[in-house]
Amino acid sequence: MIIEVYGPPGAGKTTFARALAARLHERGNITAIRLSYRPAEQPAGLNACAATGKRKQNPVIQRVLLPIVEMLEMARHPVANSYHVMTALHLLRLLPPAKFFSSIKELQYLSRLSHSWHLQFGFGHLVLFDQAFVQAVISLALLAGTEDDALIANALDYAPRSDVLIRLDAPLELLEARLNNRKRLQGTIEQLFETDLKTNVASTAIIDRVHYLLLERGRAVLRASSLDQCSLDKSVEMVAQNVISKFKAEFRGTA
Repeated sequence: MIIEVYGPPGAGKTTFARALAARLHERGNITAIRLSYRPAEQPAGLNACAATGKRKQNPVIQRVLLPIVEMLEMARHPVANSYHVMTALHLLRLLPPAKFFSSIKELQYLSRLSHSWHLQFGFGHLVLFDQAFVQAVISLALLAGTEDDALIANALDYAPRSDVLIRLDAPLELLEARLNNRKRLQGTIEQLFETDLKTNVASTAIIDRVHYLLLERGRAVLRASSLDQCSLDKSVEMVAQNVISKFKAEFRGTA
């Protein structure tokens, strides 16, 4: 079963994914977690109810080296991985970024995402992505500058579907505070990988549109939040119960 999280930058997707994976492990459910290459958000973005933590080390190395390693691994099997490249190209044709450099960047990201996604099938356990194809469609729509819901809907219909979909929400003021704090903690090189604050904030409108398009297609979406440690704990517990119930039902159905 594949679980996917989406939401605006700064909403705490990686933090939520780590917490959910830990809770599922506690309940005896093996959970593989596939995180994006940006390090987890800083706990400083939470209010007084939140716990403290340490900043992850070597973020630049993580974001540069790991994608290269995955692309090299894919290059070893060009025929087998041609499907993943074609998946990426089709999504880019539906929602082409306005800038050529962004197209190249998204092509390699989507190819790696498709490769990683399909590696998870047949494992017989839970697999959690802190962001995957729904988030990718949101990013492409933002980069393309499109307001055409039909194009976005076509991309959502084409992209592989997760079994559980979670939307993470946060108020605009908190998103801006977290993103500004993230930028302050980053080095100059690491900032080159980040989208500017204005673009990140603009993604909230596209996320709302994508959310309703998902509902129109019969996709169930769980709403969660990571505003502070209290809301994080409540959301993680709610989602964990939903995931475990669904996973047990599917297991009984295939037994």
